[in-house]
Amino acid sequence: MQAQTAPVDTYLDDATYARLRAELVRLISEQPYDSDTAVVTALGELGGVWPLSVREDAEREEKIADAA
Repeated sequence: MQAQTAPVDTYLDDATYARLRAELVRLISEQPYDSDTAVVTALGELGGVWPLSVREDAEREEKIADAA
């Protein structure tokens, strides 16, 4: 299990921030069926905001591919 750490500020360029903000507002107003997946997609695909575990998984997969 990962240790809890204090949040770190993440700064996005203004255009990305505006797209992310607009998409999140749209999601709130439309209340999609799978809102959690929609929010995760908006954060990751539009904002480039991912949990640390995703990076660790990608690094692990890259090491496996390099070893093959």
